[in-house]
Amino acid sequence: MAFGISGHRWLKRFAFALVLYIVILPLWWYSLGALSAVAGACASWIYTFFDARVTLNPRGRVVQFVLNGRLQTNGVRMDMLTYGLPMLMALVIVTRSNSRVASLRALAVGCAVMFVLTVCALMAWAKMTSGQLEQQAAQGSDQSSFFFLAFHGFGFSQPAIAVLIWLMLIMLGLFKGRSKQRRRVATVARNVSCPCGSGRKYKRCCGA
Repeated sequence: MAFGISGHRWLKRFAFALVLYIVILPLWWYSLGALSAVAGACASWIYTFFDARVTLNPRGRVVQFVLNGRLQTNGVRMDMLTYGLPMLMALVIVTRSNSRVASLRALAVGCAVMFVLTVCALMAWAKMTSGQLEQQAAQGSDQSSFFFLAFHGFGFSQPAIAVLIWLMLIMLGLFKGRSKQRRRVATVARNVSCPCGSGRKYKRCCGA
């Protein structure tokens, strides 16, 4: 598996990735509002198919939880769910590829995977929150332990998730450009002897 790093070049690439990470961080921070709006809207729309009482209300960099039309006090910060995204983008950009198209394709796929995981984490958070509220009201057993682990596991392991997505992009070969092999067709003059050895001209033999 080729990572595009050989010899001491890994140190330069690591320094370049670190600089890119520092540059991308403020861009990521200022785009959290838009990311929260899009991811929150998608998660809310999907989650209504499972529980119509619950909606997710994006407000700034925070996605709030609404149950039966009542806004709850708890909310989830989008920076906690996406702080691995700048690291993923820096890793993808510094990875050597055959073409810019391949780099852009890998970057788009990586960001799309991170976005889908973020939407799933928001739905797990909604399920966890609704389960906790129902448990408090009914004073029964809490059934949201799995979603609690899934949500907090995703939130606290963002660097590991970014590296895993980057490795997945490499193993899938998304950094390799599509090489088009052109077949060279040998042209034979029509009035020369046919290469098949028949003794006739090519135009009256294989070229007929």
